[in-house]
Amino acid sequence: MWSIIAWPFGKILYFCYLLVKNYGWALFLFTLIIKLIMLPSSVKQQISTEKMNRLNPKIEAIKKKYANNQDKLNEATMELYNQENVNPMGSCLPTLITFVLLFAIIEVVYAPLSYIGNDITSDALDAAEEMVTDVYAVSSEISEHETTVSEILAENTNLYDILLEYKAEDGSDLADYSDERLEELAGYFEEYNDSYNNNGEMIGLDEYFLDSNLVSSRLVATSNRAQLLVISVSQDFPDMFDSSLVKFCSDFDYTFLGVELGDYPSWSSALILIPILSLALQLLLTFLSQYFTKKKGGAATSGSMKAMLYAMPLISFWIAFSFPAGIGIYWIFSSLLSLVQTVGLNLYLTPARVDKIIAKDNEKAKKKRKKKSIYQQALEAQQAELAGKQRKSYDDDDDDDENVSEEVKLSRAQKKEAERNTLNEARRRYAEKYGDSIDEE
Repeated sequence: MWSIIAWPFGKILYFCYLLVKNYGWALFLFTLIIKLIMLPSSVKQQISTEKMNRLNPKIEAIKKKYANNQDKLNEATMELYNQENVNPMGSCLPTLITFVLLFAIIEVVYAPLSYIGNDITSDALDAAEEMVTDVYAVSSEISEHETTVSEILAENTNLYDILLEYKAEDGSDLADYSDERLEELAGYFEEYNDSYNNNGEMIGLDEYFLDSNLVSSRLVATSNRAQLLVISVSQDFPDMFDSSLVKFCSDFDYTFLGVELGDYPSWSSALILIPILSLALQLLLTFLSQYFTKKKGGAATSGSMKAMLYAMPLISFWIAFSFPAGIGIYWIFSSLLSLVQTVGLNLYLTPARVDKIIAKDNEKAKKKRKKKSIYQQALEAQQAELAGKQRKSYDDDDDDDENVSEEVKLSRAQKKEAERNTLNEARRRYAEKYGDSIDEE
């Protein structure tokens, strides 16, 4: 699903990359373009927030008036929104879009070759992802037996036969591999044994894949993450991949200021600065938003809302720490541009300008009264539901009256008869006392 949503954003990112030829700066340009596209929506969100702030006294009055009648409270609140041309959900849409964008960017950052590498065929890309995934699986299996390819070959043992033995064991990770595929992979391990120079030391293909400084196990968790591994492995072992893919990866600049965007932050690396900076910028954005809200006389933020506001910086830290550096850098770009936007909008949308915009919006709303808004429709639906409840209540009362039947009717007649007898008795006593005559009812 996310690949479908990510496709249009991937194409925008592709054109950004064509302009700057660097994935990090392409991410910045992409974030700027998205912010500009979203600017009208952000302005509407700001106006909607201002309208809600101005309505708060009326809403509080409604809450007090209908404190014991939830149906009336909801009806009166929605009626107020309709009269004042306010959409209470207007401030939620940009937040929702932000999260959709984030997950789309995660997809694009994990699979840059799918969106940037237009010259790479899907078959070549699938084969490359399968190759690094399979090589990692075989390397892990060999390591679990506390040996290396170099040690196996040093004993003049056939590596393919050893892999078949591993495959036959219960619970082996190689159980799903065909014999033909294992034979092919054994050939690669033999060909590249002691062929890679790492800091002056010769290591084999299996040792290369198990070196956490070169290969992150998190990059083979799912197939699309393996693309980040393909970019680096294809440069060290080019003969294992399609030539067009190798050429693209050699020209592809997947960095930002010297940082490999496919690397993961950790407490022991300088990349930890990425999630820390992301956290700091999100906190600053939260404080700044609260400052402008109070400055404009907005209602005090509730405890639950404050918790959400201050949870966002922690979420940004977790995202930047748990995903490749490219995601954290995108989040930093987004926070920086959001800071600029927040300051700019609050300076531009002065109280006088907001008054004019609200008055203009209200005038437009009056002209469109014939066309029912979604909140008018919701209000009518709620009124119909309330009327239905009342009708049901009346019907239930009628049913009760019918069931009471003769016994209840009789008791009512007896009551009237008792009242009449009491009245006649009082008249009789009066007549006896004063010598008058009376006619009983």
